Amino acid sequence: MKNMFSKGAHPSEFGHRQTTMLMLGLFLLVSQCLFAQSRIIKGTVYDEHKDALIGASVILKGTSQGTITDIDGNFSVEASDKNTVLIVSYIGYDAQEINVGSQTFVKVQLKPSSLALEEVVVVGYGSQKKSELTAAISSVKSSDFVRGNVRDAGQLLKGKIAGLSIVNSTGDPTENSSILLRGTNSLQGNNSPLVLIDGIPGDLRTVAPEDIAQIDVLKDGSSAAIYGTRATNGVILVTTRKANSDFSIDYNGYVGTEEFVKTERVLTGDEFRSLIQDGTISATDFGGNTDWLEAITRTPINHGHNLSVKGGSEKTNYLLNVNYKKNQGIFKKSDNEALIVRLAVNHSMLNDKLRLNVSVNSNTQNYTTTGDGSSFNRGVYSAALVTNPTLPIYKQDVNKDILSSMPEYDGPWAQPSALVAIANPLSTIETANGRHHRQRTRLNGNVTFQPIESLKFNALLSWDRYYETRGYRETFDNFNTTVAHSRDGFASRGTCETTDQLFEFTAQYSEVFGIHNISVLGGYGYQKNIWEDYWMRNWNFPTDQFGWDNIALGRGDSDIAGAAIPINSNKTSGNLISFFGRVNYILAGKYLATISVRHEADSKFVGSDQVWGTFPAVSLAWRINEENFMKNIKWINSLKLRAGYGVTGIAPSNPYLATYRLGYTSNNDTFYYNGQWVNKLTPQSNPNPEFTWEKKKEFNVGLDFSILKDRISGSVDAYYRKTVDLLYNYPVPVPPNVYGTTLANVGTISNKGLEILLNGVVFNKKDFGWNTTLTYSTNKNKLDKLNNSKYQLANDYFYVGDAQAPMSGVPTHRVKVGEPIGQIWGWKVLDITEDGKWIYEDQNGNAVESKDVKIEDRKVIGNGLPKHYLGWNNDFRYKNFDSDYRTIIGNPTPDAIFGMTNEFQYKNFDLSVTMRGAFGFQNINFTRLHYENYRDQAMNNLKAGYEKVFGKAVLTDSKQFNSYYVEDGDYWKIDNIVLGYNFKKDFIKGIKGMRLYFSVQNALTITGYKGLDPEVGGSLLTPGTDDRNKYPTTRSYTFGVNLNF
Repeated sequence: MKNMFSKGAHPSEFGHRQTTMLMLGLFLLVSQCLFAQSRIIKGTVYDEHKDALIGASVILKGTSQGTITDIDGNFSVEASDKNTVLIVSYIGYDAQEINVGSQTFVKVQLKPSSLALEEVVVVGYGSQKKSELTAAISSVKSSDFVRGNVRDAGQLLKGKIAGLSIVNSTGDPTENSSILLRGTNSLQGNNSPLVLIDGIPGDLRTVAPEDIAQIDVLKDGSSAAIYGTRATNGVILVTTRKANSDFSIDYNGYVGTEEFVKTERVLTGDEFRSLIQDGTISATDFGGNTDWLEAITRTPINHGHNLSVKGGSEKTNYLLNVNYKKNQGIFKKSDNEALIVRLAVNHSMLNDKLRLNVSVNSNTQNYTTTGDGSSFNRGVYSAALVTNPTLPIYKQDVNKDILSSMPEYDGPWAQPSALVAIANPLSTIETANGRHHRQRTRLNGNVTFQPIESLKFNALLSWDRYYETRGYRETFDNFNTTVAHSRDGFASRGTCETTDQLFEFTAQYSEVFGIHNISVLGGYGYQKNIWEDYWMRNWNFPTDQFGWDNIALGRGDSDIAGAAIPINSNKTSGNLISFFGRVNYILAGKYLATISVRHEADSKFVGSDQVWGTFPAVSLAWRINEENFMKNIKWINSLKLRAGYGVTGIAPSNPYLATYRLGYTSNNDTFYYNGQWVNKLTPQSNPNPEFTWEKKKEFNVGLDFSILKDRISGSVDAYYRKTVDLLYNYPVPVPPNVYGTTLANVGTISNKGLEILLNGVVFNKKDFGWNTTLTYSTNKNKLDKLNNSKYQLANDYFYVGDAQAPMSGVPTHRVKVGEPIGQIWGWKVLDITEDGKWIYEDQNGNAVESKDVKIEDRKVIGNGLPKHYLGWNNDFRYKNFDSDYRTIIGNPTPDAIFGMTNEFQYKNFDLSVTMRGAFGFQNINFTRLHYENYRDQAMNNLKAGYEKVFGKAVLTDSKQFNSYYVEDGDYWKIDNIVLGYNFKKDFIKGIKGMRLYFSVQNALTITGYKGLDPEVGGSLLTPGTDDRNKYPTTRSYTFGVNLNF
């Protein structure tokens, strides 16, 4: 139609058209009133038990008109068409379309959703209906993942699973999530869960988060024991998206930026200069005013793209997923670039009795390095805090009268003269150049043969190769190279390659005999690993043009006559052989039992009499709601009691620890023989034929429930786990032993805890929906045993951790029998003297000054492991004005809002908020410990270092590790906020679905902790260590789009 307001339209023509349109509108209105036969349709909606459903949605198909049922399940809606169709839906039930016809009253009986009843959970070597689980297993579907831009798959689960702690304590774009499940289980071994990607070992960066369909976590011993020695710390099963015959193209893209969540308060150049001028500190005024943190940071730009294409036929189909991300860090020369490509092809034949799956996965990662063997040199951050803020960045800007006092140095950078150990932070970054390249290639095939319905054979083969190259150099004007070590340049180069081969064969028979349902699984597994590594360093290059690519040109051996430059290479290999089986039995649909066993041998135990280990498990469940006495209790939809016991093992990290080993000494430990200096050949370990697996024995009892028409559901689990035969190095006499220590299985650690998961549908109205999930967990651990009659330490405790220079050698934690892991150990501060000296509590409870305190006066001053974890996740739906159906893409509002599949939903806004917290723990604030003491007058300090302690005096004492720097770390975080808008189908021609979203990661932290972030993680035995050399955590802002073609 021609625009009525377009140029050239005559006024009389416009008036005529306006009158015509008005008359046409009146005619249509009158026609509707005359010919439409408006009527009221009433009805009742009830469930399979003939009980009324309150709040069921009743909508006239093709319109936005509708209502919800009242307290009696009744509804009333006005319709004007004899062909009216009602769409009736309710959470947990299949929706129905009712052709009303001439009826004025309809009765609608909804049936429980088949998807809800048949929800499938992935378990070891198979899958089970959720209703038939007998163990503690948690499952998270893609629709429930944390939304927006995430670093790795670990962040998808934050706050989603009770008992699973996921920590991201750094803003470094190359770092992975740290995961801990149900406490500490070993003193020396790995405490991270086993991660399997479609049944194959990997990590949380093996596949793109956008390519994951489901993640299941085997939490207790009875569920994990089927994986034997690899599963002591739990198992995370990652299932990737599957191909099908429906052709589709999905694109997800985002762009965003980051900022530091918090920064430390240090003096500016003018404030530092003022303290120099009034005599408070004795330092050099270089004449500048430099914000060193600003000098080494930038506003980063991050972007990511994920393209997924799938299609084919019923017999042969494929899926191609390409994921590319390029993230800049806030620090200059800090970045990460990753490309992950996965191609999966499925083919079935012989009437679907034989199914083949072939998958190829390629993961390429590249990032810049400013540290030798690391990504970003985190010492630069602490240097930015303490470098004299009056120092300009470049020498040309330094006061000429002061320039002569600076160290002899040919570079352009201004360098502090008083403290050689801390260089100009920007120069440290700009004169260090490195590149890290990682490539992982995985080929795997899966063959399934099912000759009859009840019998299935499966063979899984995998070949996985990880290859890494790294190169690093420091130029001639790098302060650390030139001044600190008097070298002309420095370079290092290294490579690492790991090859894993896996073969697993399983056979499963399932049958139903009347009220008996039985499934038997048997299998064999073989895994081989080869690891090799090489690296070298060199320095004193002829020119500054050479680096790691020409590393042989260095003359590092010229520093000391006859000395060799550092070169090292290693190679190890090993294999794991396993036999395993499982029996599942169900009686009358309500009594369930699972028994499993794994028998395996590890080449790491060569030299031991106990190469083979056996790991059994049993679990039982009772579906109480299926009993006759529960039939009249309508408000309970599901109630299941579970109990299980399982044993898993922990293999040592290195091979040949049970054997007698010899090794050559270093070049500094030689003897003269036959005219030349020869390295010594000395014992490296004692033989120990009793060397065996560390074993975790775990008992778990749980309750699964669903009530009030599935509006409230959840689970409660209580567990007790004890790890026995803990490995530790014990001192032994020489002779009769040939080496001073023996690695032996002696200790015991116990963990006990409680986990609660609660899901609720708070609102389910026509225009608004709100789903919420609450998780809670608590864990208590204790070292029960450390010595026995054969192997003993001098005490029933040992010290770990280090307070760092200038307090190197001072421990920070004590591990003692009868006490929990993570105990922080130091002097307890009571007060401060008028002249700024510490007053401590001695071992007898008396007050003593720091000059009189003794080593024996140290005591427990905190614990770095949280006692309580809490998570709260919320999803909101708001109906928009358009009622056309659409296909959901990306991360839609969770299915539970309507209790339907996520293929149908009204156009809407969606809002997701993820929150979590940890309570009952302490952190060591190393930044305050080292930089809140103005005795180091030549460098900058935190502003608090110039303020009075306890309101009495400014600290004048030396640096001492004490309770003043140990703080409560309790926090509550709003982790993730995502606001999305879903456009209707075909909003743009050719696009089936479109969603725009804005997300904030690490949005808000509520805490009393003075450090940058209370979530610091820490190592195995030294939790709560907030290092001063760090990459501060960041807050990210992301705009994204999801498209479906």
